[in-house]
Amino acid sequence: MIFLLGAVLVILLVVIGGERGAITFFSLGWNLLVLTISILAMSWGISPILVTFISCLLISYITLFYQNGKNAKTIASFAALLIGILILFFLTYEIGYDAKLRGLSEILQREDEVFGLSADIQVSMAQIAVSMILIGLMGAVMDTSIAVSSAVYEVYKNNRHLSVTELFRSGMAIGRDILGTTINTLYFAYLGESMMLFLLFKNFHYSVLDVINSKAFFQEVAAILLSGIGCVMMIPLTSSIISYLLKNPGRFQKLLNEDELFSNH
Repeated sequence: MIFLLGAVLVILLVVIGGERGAITFFSLGWNLLVLTISILAMSWGISPILVTFISCLLISYITLFYQNGKNAKTIASFAALLIGILILFFLTYEIGYDAKLRGLSEILQREDEVFGLSADIQVSMAQIAVSMILIGLMGAVMDTSIAVSSAVYEVYKNNRHLSVTELFRSGMAIGRDILGTTINTLYFAYLGESMMLFLLFKNFHYSVLDVINSKAFFQEVAAILLSGIGCVMMIPLTSSIISYLLKNPGRFQKLLNEDELFSNH
């Protein structure tokens, strides 16, 4: 059944997406390879935090440059993601350790698939929890960043007389328009994954205080909040970087290689 669903996805990507759909499929394959190597590296004893940071950078690079090409939009988006990932790393790490999060919560440890398995795998479960949250929020953060970058790019192509400040304001306005749907998408995605968790809380008669103090509940809520924070941060970060980059093409001409955009600047 999994292979059938995978085949349907590939066919739809190629038929509907055409060449871009095929590129999306291959970029997804490269990202899965990165995640697989990351898991192996963690199992070999390499710090999960270091592995996750490198993985996030590679996933961002593959998704942006391999799938969308090297241009002002992707360069600005990648730069904003680099700054955003650093901030989110410190924030997630601090929250994860203060809350004593673990890769397997007290609820997951009772599931049939892991009940008989030992959690003593010589890997820091606190770092694994941080890694899980960071990998989980990458998709939404990248989506917000490239959406804002692409929109500002198109605004500038149609009106090259706009200043850096005006372009920045355009990016902020566009970001506010997509912010509502982005946050709701995150909320419902995590809520859908957590429905079984809430059913378990109900069936085992957890009180409100028990739920609030549950590490499983906190880990899900923390993931939602950190993803939302990341998406909100991407709006001003990406808007400022793409605006400056577009209005200062001389400093980035070799990097951008977009003569058709800047030739009449």
